[in-house]
This record gives sequence, structure tokens and C-alpha cells, in this order.
Amino acid sequence: MTKFLLLLGPSGVGKSSIINELRQLDSKFSYVSPYITRPLRPGEKDKISVSDLVMDKMNKQGEFLAINDLYGIRYATPRLPITQALEEGGFPVLDWPISKLDIIKEAFPGRLLTAYIEPPSLLELKDRLGRDNRDIDNHRFEEAVVELNKLWSGTFEGQYDLRFVSRSGEIKTISQEIYTGYIESLNEGNRRGKEFG
Repeated sequence: MTKFLLLLGPSGVGKSSIINELRQLDSKFSYVSPYITRPLRPGEKDKISVSDLVMDKMNKQGEFLAINDLYGIRYATPRLPITQALEEGGFPVLDWPISKLDIIKEAFPGRLLTAYIEPPSLLELKDRLGRDNRDIDNHRFEEAVVELNKLWSGTFEGQYDLRFVSRSGEIKTISQEIYTGYIESLNEGNRRGKEFG
């Protein structure tokens, strides 16, 4: 039985890069493309842009697990690609806010593996966010500081299975460790299933 892999952590810690590495490590990983209410950026292929009207209609039809408002844009997580991947033995993967973790836990009980990705320091995170011009108004960094202070004070203890510090040049290593942990969790689940089956 496969699991839904969630990467947690603030913007700028390298979650997208880790997802790309995981997909290269094993073709069974499939990124769950979110629907968004902004135009796609040049070269952006991993999201689906729709209007607010279309998103609201799809939501009424029960197509989304959740809609998250982030930085003035709505991100909706479709239910079907996740359930299809799990049914077909695939490895669905998504980056997800830890503040909304309960939504996924309720939707996929016992089928979840979570990995929290944190920066080596707040200074390094501020530098990364500044380099890619995604934080012009400083909102992403301010939200990251609040989230990371909660992490470092132990508020999120027990809410994630794996935890990594994403130092520069270590994305491949972290991705391999997440992959190893993911496969081990599947094998452990299969062993338990046999014991109780």
C-alpha cells in the first residue's frame, strides 16, 4: 500500500527542487499539480491556472481537498490525482502548509508520510527568497519566521515523520534520504499488513 508524501516547510527551503529530484529517483512519484488563481510564470508547468469563478465551481462539485489562500492567491488541491495515484500504486507528492495538515490527515488516514524541510538559518532563507524575487513585499519571509519559531520551540513536535535542514548543495542528499525513508515506511506498512492480515 503506497502513501501520500507531503513536504512541509516555509517558502524558499527547496521543496520544489526536492520534488524534482524525487521524480528523477523514481518515476512512480507524481507531483499533484495545484490549481491557482494567478497566471503561470514564464516556464512554470507544474500548476494549473484558472479563474476564481472556475475554482469556485470545481470546489462546489467536490473536486478539491482544500483551497489555501497564500500571498493573495488561491491554491486548490485536487482530490482525484491523489486517489488515482494511490489506487494505481503510485507515489503522490505535494508541498503543503503545516498549518493545514489536519485536512490531509483526515482525508488519507494511515496513508501519509510527512517530511519537514527547514533552512539552515533565517539569514540564509531571506537571501534565498531575495534571489528569486518571490518576496518583494517581505510577506513570505515574515510568515516563515513565525512558522520556524514554532518549529524550533517544539510546537510542531509529532506532526512530521522526517526532518531535514536544506543546506546549499544538499538537495540531492536530502531527496535520497526522503526516498529511503519513504520506501522504508512502505515496507513497514506492508509488514504490519501481513502480521494483522
